[in-house]
Amino acid sequence: MSNRGRDLSGPGLPWHIVEQAITREIEWLERVIEQTVKGKVPGCDDCRYTYRKIAILIVTGTIIAKEFMARDGHDLWDDFTMKYGIKKSAHHGGVWHRRMMDALTEYFAKQGFEVIPEPFLSQGRADLGIHKDGHIDLFIEIGDTSPYKLWWNLQMLSNCRILLVPDEKRAIEFTCHSKPRDITSNALEKD
Repeated sequence: MSNRGRDLSGPGLPWHIVEQAITREIEWLERVIEQTVKGKVPGCDDCRYTYRKIAILIVTGTIIAKEFMARDGHDLWDDFTMKYGIKKSAHHGGVWHRRMMDALTEYFAKQGFEVIPEPFLSQGRADLGIHKDGHIDLFIEIGDTSPYKLWWNLQMLSNCRILLVPDEKRAIEFTCHSKPRDITSNALEKD
């Protein structure tokens, strides 16, 4: 599409403000995403540009990201993790991962959701898929994850949420809109 005949000098944010917002999101992502140690995508999971790509999706409004923290002395899952004997000290072992999957399966099943173990995504699999008619689909990654896999799925999936659960007290939710937003064409159409 040619920009001839269109005035692109309209109001917009200065580039340094946009870069500051992207940098803040990168720093947040590096803090909250626990990376997969084995099975990293060479050159992609260690690359700051993978976080930059996710940060740009957030800053442009293509996705929405939120972090949830449990109240002191509790978890995010109605204390189901206590029922399953999950302790922070056993964090990230195979037993911890299995117990977290069991706790989250029970948490969502008790609310009437269908829980699908290891559903396929555009790139790889999630640990759990949560589905119920009339609700947006939810894909859960428990423990660590690949930033590259996350970025790929955030840009390719629509009308769903991806929930990272790095431990029993935190969760990071990414909401993918029903259709990708084309910011460039939207800005050009606002003449």
